[in-house]
Amino acid sequence: MLLLTLVGCASSSRQASSPSPADAEIAPSMPATSLSSYHAEPADQDEFVLGDHYHAESVPLYHEPVSRYTLDEIRIELESMFEEDRYLVHAAYSTQLDMRTASTIQAIDKAHGDRLKEIIDHIGWPTRELVGLKATQSAYMVIQHAGHDVEFQNRCLELMVDLVAEGELPASYLALLTDRIRVFQERPQLFGTQMTMKRNELGVMLPTPTVPIEDPENLNDRRALMGMAPHDDFVEAIQIAYEASLTDAGKAFAEVPTLGE
Repeated sequence: MLLLTLVGCASSSRQASSPSPADAEIAPSMPATSLSSYHAEPADQDEFVLGDHYHAESVPLYHEPVSRYTLDEIRIELESMFEEDRYLVHAAYSTQLDMRTASTIQAIDKAHGDRLKEIIDHIGWPTRELVGLKATQSAYMVIQHAGHDVEFQNRCLELMVDLVAEGELPASYLALLTDRIRVFQERPQLFGTQMTMKRNELGVMLPTPTVPIEDPENLNDRRALMGMAPHDDFVEAIQIAYEASLTDAGKAFAEVPTLGE
């Protein structure tokens, strides 16, 4: 399954002071990385079969236990994860990834997720007060990709409920993570945040939920409670981004395989 990634098409109602995104992950254009040499032409398929081999030299190794780190050192490590995550998304723009590269992305997601678990065990959720905005945004990006450990995702979801109530995170983060967990569990999503491009019977690529949406009649009411734009507006933004990507794929749209999907 593919994670839909949009650039500049998140919910218009998100707070400027809060980490982004609202409906989908923001992936600014980044310079080429070690994975960029594995670019290929855009893929028509909606699924990847992932191999067992990967570029081991690209996967981060964490030898020092977090318990020995200062908060500043934890911040630096989280910010490094943030940059690596953005590089991976950029490297995968409009590509059909070979199995080795896709497996590398999975291995990096797992390494980041396992390290984040260690960080949370030590200091709790890395809030802006503790480690700064970029680092706490990184923690959220990492947990989105931790489909290999749904139990950990649920644990973080529980932590986020209190953080949203305290104004530490936007409510849309709860919506996105809730939907992702439900997708991993093969359950209908609640907020319609998990979308992919799929051909209809006429061969036209259209935004399509990766799994059905529960109680669609009340979907926009649920989204409004989370401060999110109506779903039709979100779908329209996806379509516009996809069409723009046909001429400028590096700035508008990508589908990126992540661990557990």
